[in-house]
Amino acid sequence: MDVEVQLNAMVTAVDYKGITIKEKDGGERRIECACKVWAAGVAASPLGKMIAEGSDGTEIDRAGRVIVEPDLTVKGHPNVFVVGDLMFVPGVPGVAQGAIQGARYATTVIKHMVKGNDDPANRKPFHYFNKGSMATISRHSAVAQVGKLEFAGYFAWLAWLVLHLVYLVGYRNRIAALFAWGISFMGRARGQMAITSQMIYARLVMTLMEQQAQGALAAAERAEHAEQEAAG
Repeated sequence: MDVEVQLNAMVTAVDYKGITIKEKDGGERRIECACKVWAAGVAASPLGKMIAEGSDGTEIDRAGRVIVEPDLTVKGHPNVFVVGDLMFVPGVPGVAQGAIQGARYATTVIKHMVKGNDDPANRKPFHYFNKGSMATISRHSAVAQVGKLEFAGYFAWLAWLVLHLVYLVGYRNRIAALFAWGISFMGRARGQMAITSQMIYARLVMTLMEQQAQGALAAAERAEHAEQEAAG
């Protein structure tokens, strides 16, 4: 698929013409490229830090996620659950299936609490079950890993489509997804890509306008300073 994976390489600088990479040995090298895609994730909500600061002994990871107890609660607060993108559990990846399983676990415990059948000291810890991973590569092509089974191509793509529909909430969303896919499959055009060149030129224009505005502001300040000196 012409994909090259580079390990132990950290991006240290990005500019219009490419990126600078720092190797494990400390050396740097340059990759010239016009298109850069950053897919390293984002920081968690500031709420995670607030929870950690308000609870003794609770910590957050470098992404700002709350390091929860085995039952997905905040330390010292067995009735406060943290799930989804805000929780950190060793071995649980930050993907949808981890969030879904965590939410279902918390829901079950809360139901037991409401019925008076819950004992925080004897709760079964949350257990994550890896159902596998899938990713679409292009039209009629995808990769999938389910347990030790790995496969790619057309059948992996079909499996992704089916599972995507199954996990969508509500028939309206499923019908909307099918309709969007149908429109997409009838042609080769990609409407969502139509603004790519516009974004590039718009960014350059905005940079130019910002430079001009800064220049005008500096000129105005110099003129004002000159007037003050002349008046003095």
